[in-house]
Amino acid sequence: MRGRHSKIELRNGIIIKKFHSQFRYNFWKELAFLNILQPFSFVPRLYNSDQDRLTIKMEYVEGVHVGDVIEDLGQEQIGEILDACRTLDRLSIQKEEMNRPDRHIIIGERIAFVDFERSVIKDRPSNLTQFLVYLNSRRKVMERSELVSITRDYKRCFNNKRYADIKERVLRQIE
Repeated sequence: MRGRHSKIELRNGIIIKKFHSQFRYNFWKELAFLNILQPFSFVPRLYNSDQDRLTIKMEYVEGVHVGDVIEDLGQEQIGEILDACRTLDRLSIQKEEMNRPDRHIIIGERIAFVDFERSVIKDRPSNLTQFLVYLNSRRKVMERSELVSITRDYKRCFNNKRYADIKERVLRQIE
């Protein structure tokens, strides 16, 4: 496997991500965000890293890319993705991939978000709103005007009540 900034190998159920030398900063960002997110089940377990070799060893999460199955996901799986997006928003982490998460969310025994090297800290992250736009483009869960209204309201207030309302409205549309 090959990423844009790294070479990725699978060995004995472990992903070994080796960054190209010119992408040292991406290595440090990926490592930092994986460390921050270790308490949460939606990221791969981090096993170790080697700063000299720019290598990160982490859990291989078996499954399929969300882009391949988004039309077939049920309420529970969509709910887990929404919850993970909300967690990232609450932690002020902007993943920078949620407007096109096709290959960045793995659906398997659990939901896993991968590839955090482009992530940044942001006052008002947009993980949830970007994923909702993506979901709506693939599944049409609500009219565009309604989506714009509820995401704008969420961004303005950014609280748990607004999130719960969005989640309930979206899941009601998922069969």
